Amino acid sequence: MSWIDPKTDPKMQKSKLRRWGKQLTKQRIGLIVGPLLFLIFVLLPEPQSMIDAARAVNPDSPPPDIAPLVALGTLFWVLAWWVTECVPLGIAALVPPLVFSISGILTWSTALTSFTHPIIWIFIAGFVLAASFRKWDLDRRLAIRLGSLYKGCNPMVAAFFVAALPVFILTLTGSITASTSVVFPFLIAYLSMTGVKPGGRYSEACMLVLAQAATAGAMLLLISTPPNLIAKETVEAYTTHDLTFLDWLLVGTPHALIGLLVTWVVVFKVIRPEEKICTDASRMRTVEKQLGRMSHGEIVVALLLALAITLWILPSAVKVVAGYNPGLEDFSDELTRIMPEAMPAVLVILLAGMLRIKGEPVLRWEEIARGIDWNVVFLFGGGIALGIGLEVSGFARWLAGEVGPSLGSNPSEWMIFAVSCVLGFVLSYAASNTAAALVSCPIAATLALGAGASPVAPIIGAALACSISSAIPSTTPPMAIVYSSGFVKIWSMFKVGIVSDLLRLAALIVLGPLLMGLVY
Repeated sequence: MSWIDPKTDPKMQKSKLRRWGKQLTKQRIGLIVGPLLFLIFVLLPEPQSMIDAARAVNPDSPPPDIAPLVALGTLFWVLAWWVTECVPLGIAALVPPLVFSISGILTWSTALTSFTHPIIWIFIAGFVLAASFRKWDLDRRLAIRLGSLYKGCNPMVAAFFVAALPVFILTLTGSITASTSVVFPFLIAYLSMTGVKPGGRYSEACMLVLAQAATAGAMLLLISTPPNLIAKETVEAYTTHDLTFLDWLLVGTPHALIGLLVTWVVVFKVIRPEEKICTDASRMRTVEKQLGRMSHGEIVVALLLALAITLWILPSAVKVVAGYNPGLEDFSDELTRIMPEAMPAVLVILLAGMLRIKGEPVLRWEEIARGIDWNVVFLFGGGIALGIGLEVSGFARWLAGEVGPSLGSNPSEWMIFAVSCVLGFVLSYAASNTAAALVSCPIAATLALGAGASPVAPIIGAALACSISSAIPSTTPPMAIVYSSGFVKIWSMFKVGIVSDLLRLAALIVLGPLLMGLVY
């Protein structure tokens, strides 16, 4: 059989043109549908209940009466652009601050400061650490160690040991964002060393396994992700209960383990990668010999990583100890105030630019700037602005008012719990998991108290549900980080996310009340 050049073969050219045409049509449709959906919602007749909700949010300075519909229309506009990728995701993320500021829902200052939210600095620190690992070859050395954990040829099992398990364990440090940022460069180096194509299905599956395992780990500890702490604050604000570290461990750990296994299986059932991956031990040893002993640069970068992880763990570790030693509570509170997650992130960036190895900085300023994925930074900042707008506009308050009566005159505690979970889950698709928790946890408390039930379980259920969504990059930081790799297509993320999210939501609704019974 003669070899055919794909660049000159007419059939292949036509197939390529058809695929390009379909993609172009999808993008054109998305470009029009987004603003069209916004106009449709804005022009709808606004019910009086929605106007009352907008006025009740801030009686002294209420937003415009039409604000809830503007917020809802903005939500669908941005979702349409994110799903179709008709414009870069970071550009689409500029729509919420623009619309909310012009309409008077938010001030320009409030809308734009969402792009400097503390959690975004953890993103930037993650990019800086990744660039440091690449420059000094520490990523290759660690990739060899990770790759040697599994000796077989099953690609699904290899992905579990290289991508899922490390990040899941690292969520014990108290930050799923930081954990993903740490494992991310190792995984890229491992895929490169095993000869996996960047655009292939296996590389895409591994990246999705990494992000999904991190979102599962978000349920593990009270300090793993902001929604968990928001739940603690809400429980203590609406009840006399104190949601402790151990309480959360009993409730969250089973859901975290279920999420880890479910998402790992779903990724490979949906993506179905064709590659066969076998760890070549001789090749690994050859590369390790080429690397030689750890260089001074590798040691410095490893110390930077260790410093960041230590500082990320320290406040939560002291908080746990303070739970058994009340004399440390003031110190714990002060440490949490001066050392939030953003503090180690800023310190890492500063040290990466200042520390020198034989006259060479760990990273030059140009290398820092190139290493930051600004598309992801803008994407998440826009998601935060969207969540703030949904709350300030009165939409969240109106939604609570509409959902409450639909539960009936005497709803069961299970029904209230289920509705709270679904509410948190749905809102997390509209904005970041943190913003969704800020909206849904108080709503869950209001629904439960209005029905004469304890609000503790609904609040925790809503917070846990906010950490499930994973179908689009803006829902949670790990999804945004892996999307920045360029290995993951938005449609693949959406398909995997929808299936795994619904399965995890069903598990939460069924098992949640049983686990809550162990604690309360």
